[in-house]
Amino acid sequence: MSESIFIVSGGTGGHIIPARCLADYLSSQNRQVFFFGDERIGIYCKQEGRQGDLFQSRIIKASQFKKTPGFLLKICLGFCQSLYFLLKFRPRFLVAFGGYATFPMLVAALVTHTKIILHEQNAHLGKVNRLFARFAYKIVTSFPQTSGIASQDLTKITFAGNPIRPEIARLHELSYDLPKHQEETPLPNNRMGYDVLLNSDFYQEEPKQNFFKILVIGGSGGARIFSETLPKAFFNLSEIVKERIQVIQQCRAELVATTFEQYKSFNISVVIDSFFEDMPDLLRDVHLVIARSGSSSIAEFCAAKKPMILIPFAAAADNHQEKNAHYLESHGAAIVLRETDFTISKINELLKDLIENEVKLKKLSDNAGKLAVLDATQNLAGVLK
Repeated sequence: MSESIFIVSGGTGGHIIPARCLADYLSSQNRQVFFFGDERIGIYCKQEGRQGDLFQSRIIKASQFKKTPGFLLKICLGFCQSLYFLLKFRPRFLVAFGGYATFPMLVAALVTHTKIILHEQNAHLGKVNRLFARFAYKIVTSFPQTSGIASQDLTKITFAGNPIRPEIARLHELSYDLPKHQEETPLPNNRMGYDVLLNSDFYQEEPKQNFFKILVIGGSGGARIFSETLPKAFFNLSEIVKERIQVIQQCRAELVATTFEQYKSFNISVVIDSFFEDMPDLLRDVHLVIARSGSSSIAEFCAAKKPMILIPFAAAADNHQEKNAHYLESHGAAIVLRETDFTISKINELLKDLIENEVKLKKLSDNAGKLAVLDATQNLAGVLK
C-alpha cells in the first residue's frame, strides 16, 4: 500500500472546487495526489499544469442507468480504467466528492479493498454517496447536520466543512462596509461581456462612484429565471436609489444581450457576462449576493461575509439546495425564497428593504461570517491519516 491519495469528483463546480482545494493542499504538503473525474476535471488539470493521471468518464444521469448496452459498455470501461490505476498505484485512500462520474472508481475501490472516504458538500447525502456510505471508512460532511445518512453509518461521520479557495477564505479578514452616499452621481457604467457582438458600444469611462453592488450568480451557466425576472424588479425603485446601484450578473450566453438591455432600460448600471474569471475580486467588493444555494457557492459567500438572497433550484436532487439554504436561513445568514415566490413584486420589496437597511445587511453579514469554516481543507486532510 502506497502513501498516494486518489481524489475523484463529479463534473460540476460544487464537486470540483472542494476536490481541487484538497488536491492543491495535499500537493503543497508533498503528498502524492492523483485527481480523477470526467472531461471537465481534465480541462482543469491541464489549465493548472497538474501532474498525474486523469480518469476520463462521462457524466451519468440517473435515468441513464436503464438505457442501451452501449452505455453500459462505457460504465464497464470506466470500471476497468479505475481498476487499472488502483492496482498500479495502490493508494492509501480514495476520497470521493460525489457525482455520478465517481461511480466506476468507487466500485473498483470495493474490489481492491481501497479505503473510501466520502466528502458530502450538501446538507443531504447525495445519491452516489448514499449508495457507497455503508462501505465507506469515513463520511466527511460540510454541514453540522446532514440528512440522508443511515443510522448504522452515523459513527463514520466527521464534520469538516466545505473546502474553499484560499483567495476566498482571505476575504473573511475584511470588514463588511457599505458605500457612502455622494452628492454628485455620474451616469451609470453599462457594459456587456466579451461574448456579445459589438459590445464596445456599451463601454463607458469608469465612473467615480461608490455603488451598492449586487452580485447575481445563477450556478453553472447562469439561471434563466434570474435573467427573466430580476431586471424587472428594479423598474419602480426611485431614481436616487437606481443611481446608487450596480448589478454584476452572470447569465447564460444566449441571454446576455437581452438581460443587459432590460437593466439599461431601467437606468441601472450593469455588468453582464456568461462567466467571470475574477470571482474573488468581485466577491470582495459586492454588498449583496442573489444566487442559487449550491454548497460551494454558499460556503464562499459565508467566508466573504456577504448578505444573501438565496433561491434554491427546485429541481435539485433530493431538494438538497433548499436544505442548504434553510440551514443558512435558520442562522440568520440569508433570506430564502422558493422559485414560486421569486416574483418581480417580491424581489422589488426585498430590494427596497435591504438597500437602505444598513442594520439588517450588517446582521446578515455577521451571521454569514459566523458560519464560515475557513479551515475546512485542513480538517479534511486531517482525516487522511
